[in-house]
Amino acid sequence: MLVYLQIIETGEDRSKFEEIYLNYRGLMFHVAYDILRNQQDAEDTVHKAFVKIAENIQNIAPPCPKTKGLAVVMVKNQAIDLWRQRKKHPQTELEPEAGFRSFSAPGEEGLLAKCILQLPEAQRQVVLLKYHYGYSLREIAHMMGRTLVWAQKADQRAKKQLEQLYRDGGGEL
Repeated sequence: MLVYLQIIETGEDRSKFEEIYLNYRGLMFHVAYDILRNQQDAEDTVHKAFVKIAENIQNIAPPCPKTKGLAVVMVKNQAIDLWRQRKKHPQTELEPEAGFRSFSAPGEEGLLAKCILQLPEAQRQVVLLKYHYGYSLREIAHMMGRTLVWAQKADQRAKKQLEQLYRDGGGEL
């Protein structure tokens, strides 16, 4: 709560904010969790709503039904914005070792997986995102904050290096 109080200038506004915080934080979390179904996202959403409340505390009345409604609407809007953002750009947690079983050929258990693990981090991510998770190079470039040309080159270099590592490991193409 100290973070919020640093935003507020006057003692009167600070006490008003404290009262709002203590009265409505549980309700706001419940509203956010109802929409997002994720505890960390709900907590982040409540935090963002309280930052907005702290920034505009001089325009907000002391705790009353209107203030309660305002707090609920603010957190609900924040949660819906986050939900829409996550729906447009779903997050996938990369677990490189988890998906390698599907890469190995019969009789050569894990050789390709070991080769993929030897790739530089960026190339390994491109390979996993493209060939295991099915993302396009354009989507991968966007996710990694790079250009499409960079993603194409990383893919090309990864395939070339994988071929060499695979042959060096005794695999046949």
